[in-house]
Amino acid sequence: MSVDVRNYERHATPLRNLGWQGFAASAMITVASWGIGWFPRSQLSPLARSGFFIEFRTEVWGVISCIILMALGLAWLTRAWILARPLVETADTIHSKQLGRLIAMWSAPLMFSFPILSRDVYSYLAQGRMLHADKSPYHEGISALPGWFDGGPDGLWAQSPSPYGPFFLVLSRIIYFVSNGVPEIGVGLLRVVALLGVIGCFHFTAKLAQKMGQNPNWSNWAVVGNPLFLLTMIGGAHNDALMIAGVFSAFALAYDRRAIASTFALAIAVSVKPIVLLVLPFIGLVLLGRDHRLRARCVIWLKVFCYCLAWLTVIGAVTNLWFGWLPAMFTSGDAAFPYAPVGLIGWSLGNLVGFLGGPVALTQSIVVTLFQVFSLLIVAKLALAKNISRPVRLAAWALSAVVLLAPIIQPWYILWMIALFAISHRVSWSSEKLMIYLSSLILLVVFVDQLSIEQWHIVWLMRVLAAVVAVGLIAGLFRFDPKTRTVLSGNTGPATIPGSPSGR
Repeated sequence: MSVDVRNYERHATPLRNLGWQGFAASAMITVASWGIGWFPRSQLSPLARSGFFIEFRTEVWGVISCIILMALGLAWLTRAWILARPLVETADTIHSKQLGRLIAMWSAPLMFSFPILSRDVYSYLAQGRMLHADKSPYHEGISALPGWFDGGPDGLWAQSPSPYGPFFLVLSRIIYFVSNGVPEIGVGLLRVVALLGVIGCFHFTAKLAQKMGQNPNWSNWAVVGNPLFLLTMIGGAHNDALMIAGVFSAFALAYDRRAIASTFALAIAVSVKPIVLLVLPFIGLVLLGRDHRLRARCVIWLKVFCYCLAWLTVIGAVTNLWFGWLPAMFTSGDAAFPYAPVGLIGWSLGNLVGFLGGPVALTQSIVVTLFQVFSLLIVAKLALAKNISRPVRLAAWALSAVVLLAPIIQPWYILWMIALFAISHRVSWSSEKLMIYLSSLILLVVFVDQLSIEQWHIVWLMRVLAAVVAVGLIAGLFRFDPKTRTVLSGNTGPATIPGSPSGR
């Protein structure tokens, strides 16, 4: 990819400014996390005994200051992301290395934050601890071991089996062992793993976008540069980045007609989060070629299934966890909560049946199972669609159906859908703006919902304060900031690569 010199000179200064603005915003978020991020409570934690950090959390002035500081950081990082949009208008406006450095500057301070927007990283360590104690996270919840609550995980997973694959569980076990149970070391190592996932996402997003005739810089701006992505994956040390990188690499290898390598990449992604096994039929459609008959589809599906099964068997044997993740995939209803529509329906009907003297748990389980079967029927219908010119697009719809009809929806699940939709087809400018608004809205909701505030403060009052400040800043950004309004008032979407087909 060549860089246009005039464009480079014109955008060099704002690019540097945007880099430092995003760096400053992330630094503000990091400092704020010391007061309202998820704090380790284990007796092995040196920071839990540090007066410096404790004062941030115990004093009202410290909590309020951190809430305001993080809200400012979120708004400023969102602004930097939006203002970077003109720099990725075409594939050759800036070089991919420049965009990579920009995103790296936005991410660097987050490596030193307490976990934010989620505390799942502590559940990773808890499940690694279980595996280290020769207990299967697929058969028992993390409460099977004493002291689990002090480790910091959400009680949501106390009795629920692990939703993660064998590769990631063994990785968590190794990290727990290396950290010797010290949460700061464990979180730091898991954050390094998450960072590797983000780097993988950046590389394979560009690679897959190029193969599909899309603008790789715009795709990376939309997927990896998204503040919701960076704050969740690096700030929250989530494993979803590894999973997305695996899925994108599987599709990219499939377009190169490398079936064995493609199914291996997907097997790694499945071994992080098993739900992406549903992508396998669409990998087959990429490898199908021009013969779209049902018989040809069945042949290629059998082929990729056998390849993937072989890889998963090897991974299961090496980790000694085999296929314990299969039944665990269908028991997430144990952790359902009413933020998901299906969780809300199951919860409501279960309580109604319980009020009438019937079995609550059985009713909820039936509701969850019915919706799971319905989502699988949608996946099957999409895999059997007549028009298979865009398999990645079909995979995006399939995963969307499974996620939206699941009994539990975490906010970062939306990132899976954004990633696949953004990379699979050129989106309209109105759809792109919808993505910006939706990402900002989810970021606000998760920020307020995932504040870690000690019980001696008036928690609901602090959350109201956070909501008022954050909504005011984001609304002001979209309504009154002239530069943001200038970008959002544009009328063009992302350009494709000149001379490239908007392929399958």
